Amino acid sequence: MRQNAGTLNRIWLAVLGILLLAAGTAQLLQANGTLQALFSTAPAGQRVATGDLSALFAPQWVAAIILIIGVVVGVLGLLWIIAQIPRKNRARAYRLHDDGSREFTFCDPSVLAAAVENRINTLPGVVTSAALLRGTARAPDLTLKVTVNDRADVLDLIRSIQTSAQPELSYALEAPLQRSRLQIEISGRSQSTGNVVRSTGTVVH
Repeated sequence: MRQNAGTLNRIWLAVLGILLLAAGTAQLLQANGTLQALFSTAPAGQRVATGDLSALFAPQWVAAIILIIGVVVGVLGLLWIIAQIPRKNRARAYRLHDDGSREFTFCDPSVLAAAVENRINTLPGVVTSAALLRGTARAPDLTLKVTVNDRADVLDLIRSIQTSAQPELSYALEAPLQRSRLQIEISGRSQSTGNVVRSTGTVVH
């Protein structure tokens, strides 16, 4: 029920892909002479810098700039690693009514999530459930994790959730669900006794 940085990763991969594609295209154009004809660049195989290049790195400010660039790159890498940690990203308090006046009604999403869990726990075969709400009151996002016993009818359970718990949540919020995720785990636990037995399978819908 946690979210990862999939979107961030795709964006950075796209940026890196574009940069590498541009570099490869420039290298290809330079190799066949097209870049030289268009921009009068040095021909392929000819050195573009001659002489002692060590003089360019002699000033102390050059080393300082390289150090700063290294620190910035390191910080960006550290932030990227931190962004990979999965997070629940729970919704903030929902503002249920906004009629333009100064008075609003706020609702803790955990209260609605508990109501959804209680509703699902009454369905046949359900041992336990966990609900998590994200988004806003006008664009809610529901994630469910439901554990059922090995005798439960999974298709009937999915149908019941789609026709009862989810519409009831939408009715309470007066807004349709933007997205809903359902993870079903098959367990040997009994609905009545709650004895813990290792999970035997997972269904993601």
